[in-house]
Amino acid sequence: MEYSFGFVGVGTMNAAIVRGIATLPAPPKSLDNQAVVDASDVVFVGVLPRLGEEVLRALRFSERHTVRACCAPVPPASVVRAIPLPPVAKQRGACVMTPRHAPVAALFSKLGTVVEVDSEEEMRKMIGITCLMGQLYAQQLAAQSWLQEQGVDAGAAARWVGAVYHTVSYDSATPGPDTFASLVEEQTPGGLNEQVLREMREAGASLALRDSLDDPLGHAAQGRLHGEGR
Repeated sequence: MEYSFGFVGVGTMNAAIVRGIATLPAPPKSLDNQAVVDASDVVFVGVLPRLGEEVLRALRFSERHTVRACCAPVPPASVVRAIPLPPVAKQRGACVMTPRHAPVAALFSKLGTVVEVDSEEEMRKMIGITCLMGQLYAQQLAAQSWLQEQGVDAGAAARWVGAVYHTVSYDSATPGPDTFASLVEEQTPGGLNEQVLREMREAGASLALRDSLDDPLGHAAQGRLHGEGR
């Protein structure tokens, strides 16, 4: 069975999804909100939470509709919660969603990696991991700054740091349950990689990262991540 997908609101998330879909064989058409709903089986609602009720009350949904929502309230009976990351615009994104829904999952699988979980509680915990982006960029910046302090050109330093991070993440891009542990254990005892890993651990970096995830988890429980309740 084929499904049609519509988008109400084009904020950061929906805009990224639409840009990603636009490069697929059948790009989307631009319609007004009700026309989008009427023409779609699955509707992606991406308006600000404070505007959600006003926008949704003006729309007519039926029982056939499934809604992917990042705001509330949402009237149809079938609602899918999904959090895609902006690189879906380049079909290199990641998305976590609940409940499991084959058509929505199939769409996001064309835009990158999709992870389906069975409950809102699991999803709240998964969302917290997206808050590591800033920390990753700060780590890259620290590496670039170190290279510049050693006399390396800023542009060359930035390109090299970006390339190295991209390359070393290749083996962990499609992991199984034990992939990360195995990759850590692969570091040669006494080697430079193992030395940096050991020194970072001794400095408390790993524990600090784990502890830093507790606050986003609390915010997610209150609906305060990704524009919810801000």
